[in-house]
Amino acid sequence: MRNVGTRSSTRGWGGEERERFTLLRIIGKHGGSVVVQLNDLYAPGIPDVQGQLLVPNDFVSGVHDTFVEPRDLASWAHVLDEVAAGRNAVWREASRVAEVGIRLDWRENDHDRITVTIADQQTTRLSISLEVDRGWIDEQRVLLERLHAVWAHLLPAD
Repeated sequence: MRNVGTRSSTRGWGGEERERFTLLRIIGKHGGSVVVQLNDLYAPGIPDVQGQLLVPNDFVSGVHDTFVEPRDLASWAHVLDEVAAGRNAVWREASRVAEVGIRLDWRENDHDRITVTIADQQTTRLSISLEVDRGWIDEQRVLLERLHAVWAHLLPAD
């Protein structure tokens, strides 16, 4: 991951149009976040497989270039299902690009405490603990469905 300086919020990355090309955005109640956002510069309205994994928080901020292919969407949906069921899961484990692991540390009333770990295959491993509102998984599913709709013509039929 390369350092992105002091950027500490997701403002400036957003807007409804950009929202269509964000696969995941987990934002902690007390700061910190993990975002995977795809590039739409080459063909506006259609996300490219290239994107960035963004980790801005108070201690460390980084950007890691990554790739997300249409076939990766099913495995991300599986990770969300596993974590919703209270199990730890890793997206793209031992894959060609950075993997994202989610460990559910605890659930309490209306919020969860999770640890998100990002690891590339070379040298970098970063874990960030986030306290998130209980609806965070549903928010990820909405982002996933938006991207799924944009890439629908590229996805195999079930």
